[in-house]
Amino acid sequence: MALTKRKPAVKPAQAKDAAVSEGKGPKEVTPVRRRRLRYLLLYLAAIGFAFYAVITIINQNVRIAEKKAELSELQQQINVVEIQSKYIEKVQHYQGQELSDYMEKIAKEELGYVGEGERIFINVAGDQ
Repeated sequence: MALTKRKPAVKPAQAKDAAVSEGKGPKEVTPVRRRRLRYLLLYLAAIGFAFYAVITIINQNVRIAEKKAELSELQQQINVVEIQSKYIEKVQHYQGQELSDYMEKIAKEELGYVGEGERIFINVAGDQ
């Protein structure tokens, strides 16, 4: 008769621990691991939110700068139109000699007309 070594009797709770320690069966997550996992997820969420907030703030600052530039350009256009409007109102009230002088000025400068006895000299060299 050959003698063999008997395995000691194992209780069910000990069998479960033995199976887990041997790598067999599902691993049980301990409360400490759950807490660590929860803190890790919370930490990652906080980092994600901070990253999102920084990106959003930068994006908003870029938009604000663009809108300020656009506002400045529009303000310049408004100023130009106001000056033109004032000039037109002034011209509308011209009468008599003042009106004929204005018409002559427009004819010479914008339409290229020449008065009687006047000569136009063109500088072909481009020097003024």
